[in-house]
Amino acid sequence: MNTLAFIIDDSPINLAIGRVFLQRLGWTVEEFSSATAMLARLDEARPAFMLLDISMPDMGGEEVCRQIRARPDWAGIRIIAYTAHARDDDHQRYLRSGFDEVMMKPITLGAITAAVGAAPCPPAPL
Repeated sequence: MNTLAFIIDDSPINLAIGRVFLQRLGWTVEEFSSATAMLARLDEARPAFMLLDISMPDMGGEEVCRQIRARPDWAGIRIIAYTAHARDDDHQRYLRSGFDEVMMKPITLGAITAAVGAAPCPPAPL
């Protein structure tokens, strides 16, 4: 069962908050402060989902999402826009550009639970 989650954000505070909430839900978390580093990691590891900041200094979240969606071997990754900048028209644009969901900062445990839920547990032995 895949319990790996990525958080990509250039803010150490947003990385820490996301990590704490996801770990509380049982997810294994890898953090990235740049989109470039995360894309390189995708060649080796596949998260179940990622929280991807829209405004990154090296590459915007929309461009990162397009690159991921262009690769068939990365097709199953759920991508959640993780942003403080989302008016209604932005929200719809993010969904049209390939994001599966939009999560507004500051996030709460309730919001992240609703978006991703608890990490899957392996079945109990018989």
